[in-house]
Amino acid sequence: MPAWIVAIESSGEPLSIALSEDDRLQGLSVVAAPRAHDRMAAELIRRLLEDHNLEVPQLHAVAISAGPGSFTSLRIGASLAKGLCFGSSPLLVPVPTLEALAEAAAPVAQALRLRRIMACVPGHLTPTDSGTEGWLFVQEFNPDATPTQELQRYELSALRPSEDTLLCGPGAPLVAGGLHIPCLERLSAEWIATAGYRRYLQGIAAAPEEFAPIYGLEFQPREPSQRS
Repeated sequence: MPAWIVAIESSGEPLSIALSEDDRLQGLSVVAAPRAHDRMAAELIRRLLEDHNLEVPQLHAVAISAGPGSFTSLRIGASLAKGLCFGSSPLLVPVPTLEALAEAAAPVAQALRLRRIMACVPGHLTPTDSGTEGWLFVQEFNPDATPTQELQRYELSALRPSEDTLLCGPGAPLVAGGLHIPCLERLSAEWIATAGYRRYLQGIAAAPEEFAPIYGLEFQPREPSQRS
């Protein structure tokens, strides 16, 4: 029996919702309007399910982009995912956002024989006359998307990845250096669905009443080690 999975990417903008059957994408809705998460997320899910003649109890899992990212957006997505999983059959499958980004970038990193993947999402950023200042959430991975470090916070001015590092995620365009491929420098529920299906097969799930997003507020920005 195929596994139907709804995936929610609400860790930042744009908001996106995906529906997959096993690892095959069946539908994707994206809303780029600011602050659309609380107004549109539930309706997008309802429409996707209606289009495929499905109801929530027929879902096998709800995969949620677990963060880090926007504090408010993560809370909205988490509340919606918990509501879908309380008292019905779907499992709640948390997917750390940076891991999903790295897994989406891994085929490119391996094809190009790069040394590492650096996934980045915005933390606190401030526009200035000379550009943008602030920090990003960052995590590094091997080309096969296995992590080589824990989640970190780095000041933009301190990030200078080498040419054999593939950048991914919505924070990547702000980083000087490394290899940039624009189609990987974004968020997508499609990637949450794919990563969520892998974790579903591994039996990874969270109790709805216990799940909390990865806000990352306990971290302090730090200088990275020198990169070759």
